[in-house]
Amino acid sequence: MSTYNSSQQATVIYQADPAVVQHLHGVRESLHHTCKPYLNHKVKVQTIDGLMHEGTIAGMDSKNLYLTVTATTQSVRGYYNPYYKPFPPGPGYYPYPAPVNNNVILPLVLFELLAISLI
Repeated sequence: MSTYNSSQQATVIYQADPAVVQHLHGVRESLHHTCKPYLNHKVKVQTIDGLMHEGTIAGMDSKNLYLTVTATTQSVRGYYNPYYKPFPPGPGYYPYPAPVNNNVILPLVLFELLAISLI
């Protein structure tokens, strides 16, 4: 919760250029309209930082593209799947088989995307 003290003058340390803000809104809208027809299609996404991700477009909102990717033990990085449970070391540990679906959702900020290509 933030508090507001009206007796002190706020010091602005950064304010975005209105032209940049308008341009970013246009980029977001353009990406949203471009990607929407490709929901559930496999794509390769490159971010402005040079990271590459392969997966399926699971959804979009006004700020993010949600990419379903497969997390392996070699590429777990920051991915999180609350339903992933590795098989236990010995038999009989779980009363039911552990799920084998290692798909996770990776949210990507729309204005950080450099390229999206179908695969």
